Amino acid sequence: MNFLTIATCFMWTSQLVIGLPHVLEVEPANDEPAFCHKLDCPKFSVIETFKTYELRKYMPSMWVATNLTKMDFSDKDQKDLFDKLFYYISGNNTAHMKIPMTAPVVNTVVHGQGPDCESTFTCHFMIPFDLQKAPPKPTAKDVYITTLPEMSVYVRVFGGYTNGTTVQNNILELSEDINDSSKYITNPYYYAGYDNPYQVLDRHNEVWLRAK
Repeated sequence: MNFLTIATCFMWTSQLVIGLPHVLEVEPANDEPAFCHKLDCPKFSVIETFKTYELRKYMPSMWVATNLTKMDFSDKDQKDLFDKLFYYISGNNTAHMKIPMTAPVVNTVVHGQGPDCESTFTCHFMIPFDLQKAPPKPTAKDVYITTLPEMSVYVRVFGGYTNGTTVQNNILELSEDINDSSKYITNPYYYAGYDNPYQVLDRHNEVWLRAK
């Protein structure tokens, strides 16, 4: 499936990250990046940086998630998924405990086969590091604990508030900048937000394509 096809199914401009191309092999840092806002954030190493994107390697991590499958995904649907996870960290879990917020909120989009182009949208909150080994179980039937495996992803950063159009535009631009479809997987793709809705300036958003 190419991105022109995806664009007809999910209509969700971009801020470039400018830098000199270079290769960098590092261990995951102990200190979180500034865009994590001092919250627990998934650990990653930057493998390579390019003019408008970078290649990262993420360590495996545990997340709480919920999903929805439908053709037309709205802002209300996104808010409903977010709220279900927020209820989990607010005490809607078997331990009845409040769990600290983490960053980013990661969303995955998996496009189904066939002309109807129905997609599955999954929203994730990372489990804080001190609870990763034994997170409280969700009490809601449609919320679950899952693991994101070790993976390498191409990442493009952009600012502003996100919607279907900005996400889709940045996915398209990332794929065009990589300019080699043999290097990444188009289905699923990911988008991540690091900021609370009340932060107006210097917002940090990302789109990810998983490297092959």
